[in-house]
Amino acid sequence: MKQKVIIVGAGIAGLNAGIYAQKAGFDSVIYEKHAVPGGQCTGWMREGHYIDNCICWMTCAKEGYDLWEIWKDSGICAPGIEIHQHKEFYRSELNGQTLHLWADLKRAEKEMLELSPEDSKEIRKFFKHVKLSESLEIPVKKPLDMMNLFDLIEMGWKMRKMVPVLNSYSKMSVGDLADRFKHPLIKKVILDYFPKDYLAHLLIAAYGTISSGGGGVPVGGSFYAIQRMANRYKELGGTLFCSKPVEKVIMSSDEKTATGILLSDGTEVQGDYVIVATDTYHTFEKLIHKKYMPKPLKASYDDRKNNPLGSSFHAAFSYDGITDEIAGRTFFDCDGYNLAGRTITRTNIKNYSFEKTTVPEGKTLLQVKILEPESEYLYWKNLHITDKERYDAEKKAVALEIQKTIEKRFPFTQGKLKLLDVWTPYTYTSYCNAYRGVYMTFITTKKSPNLSNVPGIVKGVKNLFLAGQWLMLPGGVPIALITGKYAVQRILKSQHRNVILKP
Repeated sequence: MKQKVIIVGAGIAGLNAGIYAQKAGFDSVIYEKHAVPGGQCTGWMREGHYIDNCICWMTCAKEGYDLWEIWKDSGICAPGIEIHQHKEFYRSELNGQTLHLWADLKRAEKEMLELSPEDSKEIRKFFKHVKLSESLEIPVKKPLDMMNLFDLIEMGWKMRKMVPVLNSYSKMSVGDLADRFKHPLIKKVILDYFPKDYLAHLLIAAYGTISSGGGGVPVGGSFYAIQRMANRYKELGGTLFCSKPVEKVIMSSDEKTATGILLSDGTEVQGDYVIVATDTYHTFEKLIHKKYMPKPLKASYDDRKNNPLGSSFHAAFSYDGITDEIAGRTFFDCDGYNLAGRTITRTNIKNYSFEKTTVPEGKTLLQVKILEPESEYLYWKNLHITDKERYDAEKKAVALEIQKTIEKRFPFTQGKLKLLDVWTPYTYTSYCNAYRGVYMTFITTKKSPNLSNVPGIVKGVKNLFLAGQWLMLPGGVPIALITGKYAVQRILKSQHRNVILKP
């Protein structure tokens, strides 16, 4: 009889844990709170338009990278699925000028040099390091703590080109990097995408992902990628239950072994192993017990000043027409609108015209995403709890102010925009149990301590394993994907079995 693996959460981490559990010969079952799988990797329909909520770009999603095999085997990039390659990372406007961060680095460097010859030294240095960062590869064969000397040497060799990038930029903030340039538009393009306190190498690595050709997105969006992943899991014999929230992990009488889970409806499910693939705060505060939270992780949660968190406010619009005048993601100045008590004077818009089959004919989906600090999450949370009617009215009012900024910057959109949906940081908590509405992990700044990866085990408890994007910096979809695989490898290690799981 096959041993049973219970998985809590059907996000990317949970689904991939299920896929690899089945491939390793286990009988697995996944329990998901929401009505559909995916967690925060999802999307939804509004008036015939598909609105995507997750994948801005993948990482290492092309031949030659180990992670590419997992993207394919998971179903996200199944055979026949078109991968849209971004022509540019984003563009920034200021005082009638536009600067593009093209995927073609030579083209982007030439454009920036023509804009500001006096910044030539820093421009060349910047693009040199973006090119080097194309070599960035996430280790996927096995977790770092399971690597032997030869594994570490192999990983170090693959990552050797990242060393000068980290040496030059890992102790520098995005704001520091912007200060190295003289031209105001170059300063803006550096500051537009990430908050100024972010470490600069994160911006460079993200740009390198796009320029490498491994940062595309699966056409059809996050929702359909997750459906393919869920289907892949079921094809392998796995069982998925949605609308089945889990109340807690059941422990043995001595609290030293996980033996199953308790569902919110009172049902107990017994198993040989439990993988918890949920938000780590929810994991330790509700499903297990906060006394089991690893000390470094607890320290990060407790020290909000040096380990900030962020989320975002979103609005989605239908444009009645097809336009290439708005391309990719564009940042621009605006007159100012109020967002949770803060005046926004610079905004952005993204054109999803590459998704031609997920909108009504002759329409274009446009989305706006405004980053919000933790304090604004608390604003939306309190408003939602104390006055839901006002919460709904205020988020819509903000979206309509955003619509005015779009119409002013792009006059051809006047009378042709329709608000489809709007969501706040608190939306991620209400649907996905996301701590403070966060969909990445802690933001690393110059003041952050040297954060270590969260162990994929729970110290002192047998047969209990963890998966999810919170376990490794910088978080996100790729980390969720590989930590699901890691969780199964840790089970295999506990059984003294071969831990190498090939796609």
